[in-house]
Amino acid sequence: MTNTKLIPEIYGEAKYCFLSTPDTFFDEKEGQYSVTLNVPKANAGALIRDINEVIKSVLTNGESLDAAKKPYGVEGDLVWFKTKTKFKPTLWDKNQKKIEDNVNVWKGSTMWVKCIASGYRKNGVGATLLLSGVQIDKLVEGTGEGTGACPFPVRANGSTESVLPVKEVI
Repeated sequence: MTNTKLIPEIYGEAKYCFLSTPDTFFDEKEGQYSVTLNVPKANAGALIRDINEVIKSVLTNGESLDAAKKPYGVEGDLVWFKTKTKFKPTLWDKNQKKIEDNVNVWKGSTMWVKCIASGYRKNGVGATLLLSGVQIDKLVEGTGEGTGACPFPVRANGSTESVLPVKEVI
């Protein structure tokens, strides 16, 4: 067994998506590009098996697969897989056309990702999924500030009255 394995494709719906800009929550300097995909449990068995094989390759005597850190988890009928990279991935659409860098990919987008499962023994034992490619099937696009439009109606200068119709109560 080897401590790395190419995962040819994972197809799913983005749950958390940082493909356009890096997530800087844990790494303020550089950040990480990542996507967590929800995959139906029925389609996840081979992926889980391949990741678990990589984890088993780095286990030593007495260590349990159950205690290892895994880049997946089960929630009801879905399995989520978290992939990540320090480098901005090139994004492709389903027609093999490059997606421009100014397009913001949001959760709800469906996509295929290629990654490498890599086992590790630093700060515990487990595996990570190193993102190597992304092809978008259905794009959900947005901006960092929501839609970019004000969600409130235009109000007269200084008005405190609602613009919504209110039924008169007697």
